[in-house]
Amino acid sequence: MWGEFLKRGGKLLAFFLIIMVISFLFIPSFSQKKVLVKIPKGAGSKEISFILWKNKIIPEPFLFLFLTKVLNCEDRLKAGVYEFESPNLVSVLNKLREGKVKICRITLPEGLPKWEVAELLSKKGIVDKKEFLEVVDNPECFYRNFPWLSGEKSLEGYLFPDTYYFALEDDPVKVAGDFLARFEQEILPLYRIYEKNTREKRLSLHQIVTLASIVEKEAKVNFEKPVIAGVFYNRLRRGMKLRADPTIKYALGSFSIRLYKKILDYPSAYNTYLYSGLPPGPICSPGVESIKATISPAKIGYLYFVAKGDGTHEFSNTYQDHLKAIEKYRRG
Repeated sequence: MWGEFLKRGGKLLAFFLIIMVISFLFIPSFSQKKVLVKIPKGAGSKEISFILWKNKIIPEPFLFLFLTKVLNCEDRLKAGVYEFESPNLVSVLNKLREGKVKICRITLPEGLPKWEVAELLSKKGIVDKKEFLEVVDNPECFYRNFPWLSGEKSLEGYLFPDTYYFALEDDPVKVAGDFLARFEQEILPLYRIYEKNTREKRLSLHQIVTLASIVEKEAKVNFEKPVIAGVFYNRLRRGMKLRADPTIKYALGSFSIRLYKKILDYPSAYNTYLYSGLPPGPICSPGVESIKATISPAKIGYLYFVAKGDGTHEFSNTYQDHLKAIEKYRRG
């Protein structure tokens, strides 16, 4: 009788143990909202188990450690920032083993200077702003993979505006590399066609991107970009100064600043009111339409333009007409 009781009790205990193990492995441990957890580089399975336990991702560290040993993945858990939402032990382990880190979608609009790109990435938690700008201003590490970039002193102008997907707390070198890869994919073929088909004196890629960046900041609507590019080409051919306000604003470090007459003498190589020709480099990252407009500018005789206040411009052939247009639109 006692033997039968113990036999039945043992089966019952085994059943409850199996249920307990299954619940630990496959049933969520906590009812919780989404939680972000950072697994640092070089962290071992023991450290990871305590990080997960402290963040209430797993009920206790021992079973997690035991499972990593059984599945032989103690040294295969990847670092990064992960997002968990009421996970079970198996799903947690699989996510860490496969490196399914939290991915962030980000769109870079056209016309952002490097510091605004860094700020946007930083606010999304993708990179540290200072570290990213250090990469942007020291592009030598990219020369080998992107030979067309050789000689550039900054990645300004080449952080191609588009939609990207990055991990949180990503490597700034990798992030910048993704921007360059997209630039290479979208812009380099356009420039190669321009090189092949242009018989007159061609601009270098650096010069095209520099001029396109000014067109990007001056033009508010796409249909005017070829015309504005044509105006700048006309001024360059005649040896006239470009006199582009955005170049001074770039030198001052802000495109929202309002320019006054005394600021037009600001001592910077980027000041196209003081110096003839193109500035030393791009003032923002131009989009495809600005690049296309710079490669194929409108063939017009205009030398001047003034903003109407509605996003478009009044174009003029002579300085006298330009002064009349300024008076017209400033009076409203």
